[in-house]
Amino acid sequence: MKGFLLTVPVLLPLMGGGILLLAKLAGHRRIGGKCLERVTLGVVSFNSLLVLLLLCSDMWGRRVVLFRLYSNLSVMFKLDLMGGFFAGLIAVLWPLATLFSLAYMREEKRKGTFFAYYVMTYGVTLGIALAGNLVTLYIFYEMLTLVTFPLVLFPLSREAVLASRTYLYYSIGGAAFAFIGIIFVLVFSSTGTSEFIAGGILSTQAMTQQRDMLLLVYVLAFFGFGVKAALLPCYVWLPRATVAPTPVTALLHAVAVVKSGAFAVMRFTYFSFGASFLRGSWAQYTVMAAALLTILFGSTMAVKEIHWKRRLAYSTVSNLSYILFGAAIMTPFGLAAALCHMAAHAFMKICSFFCAGAVMHQTGKNYVYELDGLGKRMPATFGCLTVASLSLMGIPLFAGFVSKWNLCGAALSYGSSIVEEGKWGAFLPVLGVAVILYSALMTAVYMLSVLVRAYFPRVSEGSLKTAETEENDVCANCDPGWEMLVPLFIFAGVILFMGLYPGPFLELFGRIGGAAA
Repeated sequence: MKGFLLTVPVLLPLMGGGILLLAKLAGHRRIGGKCLERVTLGVVSFNSLLVLLLLCSDMWGRRVVLFRLYSNLSVMFKLDLMGGFFAGLIAVLWPLATLFSLAYMREEKRKGTFFAYYVMTYGVTLGIALAGNLVTLYIFYEMLTLVTFPLVLFPLSREAVLASRTYLYYSIGGAAFAFIGIIFVLVFSSTGTSEFIAGGILSTQAMTQQRDMLLLVYVLAFFGFGVKAALLPCYVWLPRATVAPTPVTALLHAVAVVKSGAFAVMRFTYFSFGASFLRGSWAQYTVMAAALLTILFGSTMAVKEIHWKRRLAYSTVSNLSYILFGAAIMTPFGLAAALCHMAAHAFMKICSFFCAGAVMHQTGKNYVYELDGLGKRMPATFGCLTVASLSLMGIPLFAGFVSKWNLCGAALSYGSSIVEEGKWGAFLPVLGVAVILYSALMTAVYMLSVLVRAYFPRVSEGSLKTAETEENDVCANCDPGWEMLVPLFIFAGVILFMGLYPGPFLELFGRIGGAAA
């Protein structure tokens, strides 16, 4: 009975969001306005408290089978270090993102439907984090597409319809390739199930006799799960999804969808196939090369993009493959570095997107060339953006520096070991360091160009505020209210704290990496 507590944080948001949706469809008048906001924030905050209490309990290592699908196929939840890390990250970010979203969406007419799916997405993402086997992870991975599709579609504009279709098509295609991997894991499992076990569950006989076929299946599944992580060539949906409201794009790019894709890749690599089986194979070098190409592509495209949210989207494309590159190193150090960047990027990117959203909400400006002089008119917002930008660049004393330093260290450490073994792919980890340095340079270009325009406008400040902009301004001060600013300050504070005191975080990531690889 006690193990059933593992299911509550997953089921509660699903039921809460479902009730909100049914009430909205039924035309219930009381579910609106302040009542909707209180219910949404209450459900999300209470659920996050449950997750944090769960992480402080004695539930570690426990598993609970919610129900059996057929024979050895079951929906099972389990709390281990890796799942607990992801669940904790979600639990910290979601209430803050909700507080921002309530203020951002306050004037929207269909916000009841929006927050119904928003709350359900929380439960589905936790289902991925706490999944105890590959079948459960896949079920919630597919559910994530279904509950986030209406959020991308929310504006109901032509662009939103096209973007939501693209997102749906790519997600379904990726899920098909991931499903192939699940079938082979079930067929060749040494345990007869798909339960996540550190080191993988493939039988020794299969790894010997079916090696090449299993390596091919791994690559297919890597790209399948990698669709949600915007891996080349399946990145297209992510920049297009920026037509959705900023709270949606922030969740897509920082917390829910893309992080779930990266998390699924790490689960599949380290807990289903096993890093020892894949390490040194052509499959490892293939996925590592794909991650490096995506880093190059994403950071270069971000420099060229003038739409602010799409620029941040291409930045996400690049940074997600930092995580995939660390996972593809397939060593304890590599996995620890990947998790470090996963955590750092979550705070850096959600802070950046919410800063962009605050500017859009207050001024209606969407393009980089429209930001001249806003740094003085929105000092709090651009102060937080400065912290996030410096961290994304990898400047010392910020979280981004710690994660990129560890990624480079893991790559060089692995590269030196395979040089000694005479492996043909030894150049890839070293090339990865060069790619990370190039990406850091491009990040400086596309993030600093925003800050320079904001703080050092090309025209005089007096000429900036024309009659038209005065009419469109929401407030004289221009910085948003406390509901938007509080999450920004907390995100910026965490970025600084992780950069100044990385020890506890690195110890946790090292424990996860050591246990998994």
